[in-house]
Amino acid sequence: MYSTEEKYIIATGSLATVIVAFLLNAAPVALPSIAKSFAMNNILQNWVDTIYLLSIAVFSIPCGKICQKYGLNKILKVGIIFFLIGTLGTALSLNASMLLLFRVVLGIGSALLNVSSIALIVEAMPNEKKGPALGIAVAAVYIGIALSPILGGSLIFNFGWQSLFIATFPVILLNYYLSNKIKKEWIHYDNNKFDINGTILYSVGIVLFIYGFTRILEFTGQILTIIGIILLVIFGIWELKSSNPIFEMKLFKNIRFAAANLACLFSYFATFMITYVYNYHLQYIMGMNSQTAGLYLIITPAIMVLMSILSGYLIKKIKGEYLTGTGLIILAVAFILLCTLSNTTPLEIILIAMTLHGIGYGLFSSPNTVLITTSVPEEETSKASASLSAMRLIGQTVSLGIFTTVFAIIMSNVVIEPKYYALLIESCHLISILAVIFVVIGAIISFLGLKGIKD
Repeated sequence: MYSTEEKYIIATGSLATVIVAFLLNAAPVALPSIAKSFAMNNILQNWVDTIYLLSIAVFSIPCGKICQKYGLNKILKVGIIFFLIGTLGTALSLNASMLLLFRVVLGIGSALLNVSSIALIVEAMPNEKKGPALGIAVAAVYIGIALSPILGGSLIFNFGWQSLFIATFPVILLNYYLSNKIKKEWIHYDNNKFDINGTILYSVGIVLFIYGFTRILEFTGQILTIIGIILLVIFGIWELKSSNPIFEMKLFKNIRFAAANLACLFSYFATFMITYVYNYHLQYIMGMNSQTAGLYLIITPAIMVLMSILSGYLIKKIKGEYLTGTGLIILAVAFILLCTLSNTTPLEIILIAMTLHGIGYGLFSSPNTVLITTSVPEEETSKASASLSAMRLIGQTVSLGIFTTVFAIIMSNVVIEPKYYALLIESCHLISILAVIFVVIGAIISFLGLKGIKD
């Protein structure tokens, strides 16, 4: 049974993950309306989401150090304030420049919330309650994802794109109210100077890498990606030699920590692009409208919610690596089914794949979060949470780049219409095969993490 303070901590952390996940996944639905409002061209329209993701990427790793230095609850409150200003400013933007500015503010708030919310739950909970508490927090992410296509789409259709951001105000204010109910603070005092050089290397490297990968088919994108990777390698070397690193690279000498992070990375390589496979097959090949397809797409995150809570309790009895490895194997089975898709594939096959996807990823996600955040010393929890956030974002970016590349190679630059459906199916087959390979690699890495268990 949780104490009153623990209940407030779980509620505060979980609510923070809900609002970030909801806006992250619902905002792209609003892009056409936003572009129309501000007469944006295609390039500027894409920057609405890109600049938000880049802001999260830049601030995720430094946020781990900031939380450690100034306190988890305090930084969570600061994150809520940034998030509130970002949503308010986005909704009230008068032009494209103003919109992009507040998308940066929203990205900073999202990074602060992503890192501090999970770290707060981990540090505040006794060992026997960490798994179930994190299971609830991870389930909250999937609640936000599940709500985004239906609630987000309905708000935008009936009340305009601004309503998507305005509707989050009461939830954000509730989140701030709950955070003020938490009386304790978790802080690891550090009087050393902030690692400015490391921060610059990481920030420039991750921006070039992520932005470059979004344009990977262009020569400029390839060059930027390579430069970004080089700078990130230099960042890693710098941090290993630094006496006061912004991110403790030595944490990766911990086999369990390293394995869980890599497994997370490969899982996102696979799962992020598979969502597009479901959506494209339901709408293009099976002829569903967006509303009907959206209802079916809720199946996977809804099952993830239940499985995340269940797996949060299971980790108290079963080693996390067994759960994460098994979850990724179940994902492989789901994606193998997608390798057989055709224009005559029964809907039941898609639904089975979605169900297995939900079971597998729900079984993977909560235990993997526990492994990442609890396999390091307590004072490094916020940095571990920052690492988890970075792996998620890098995985999603690379996954989207792979998806775009596959479609460009097989389909070229064409409008998707019936005469190209055979090429669409072929593209989805290749993506599904790659997804199977990624999750199998992830499963192997997960099981290798068992070698880091000390008897």
